[in-house]
Amino acid sequence: MRTDLRHGEIEELLGVFALDALEADEADYVGRHLPTCARCRAEVEEYREVAALLAHTGAAAPEGLWDRIASSLEGEPPVLDRPVAPFLGAVPAPDTTPSVLPLRRSWQTRVAGTVIAAAAAVIVVLGVQMTAQDERLDEMAEVLALDALERAYQAAEGTPGSAVLEVKSFDGSIDAQAVVTTDGRGYLQAANLPALAEGRTYQLWGDTGEQRVSLGPLGADPGVVSFELSSGYIGLAITEEAEPGVIVSDQPVLAYGQLPS
Repeated sequence: MRTDLRHGEIEELLGVFALDALEADEADYVGRHLPTCARCRAEVEEYREVAALLAHTGAAAPEGLWDRIASSLEGEPPVLDRPVAPFLGAVPAPDTTPSVLPLRRSWQTRVAGTVIAAAAAVIVVLGVQMTAQDERLDEMAEVLALDALERAYQAAEGTPGSAVLEVKSFDGSIDAQAVVTTDGRGYLQAANLPALAEGRTYQLWGDTGEQRVSLGPLGADPGVVSFELSSGYIGLAITEEAEPGVIVSDQPVLAYGQLPS
């Protein structure tokens, strides 16, 4: 191997060096160059970050990618415009073999580094796309959950024996509906409640006639929420509280609904 590589030639080896795929003599030469060149050190770090992402992405490579890599390594090396020193005297034919093999190996190594780095970049892009898809799936799951609660509300409303009541403010500005089945499963349709400021939440209470028992916070902008209600309650109440809700409230009741006796 030559030990007087130009900077551009060293740059071509950085991708393979980052993947620990260089032969020992080349790796040693690049390793001795890196402490003297901040740009090459940064590029090696970038290659290694890409390789780490590649190892954890879990995504399949694009169809045909590895076949294209293999075919690119099987081709003939490019013709290099290098001066060839004239032979001095007769030189046996076998002596020319060492000068050809390192050239082919070096060319293939550099092509491999470039193609591997490109393939890694492609798969990192796939990883970003997968992340976006995961976020989209999470959003869809939330929508499906809301739809499921809406369907559960409608099913409970149509179940014989269920108690349906309006939970309203005294001035009529808040009007929510609730349904409670005979087994104590309840659903509150609270989409009409005005959205609250950050750090605030609505909270649902069961009224026993003597005290209010928390049935859970509803959030700042609730839609359909579910709750459990045992026997002994005469009504439902809604208050506004500081997040994440309280056990005992001293806030005024915003809306109230009477359960059928």
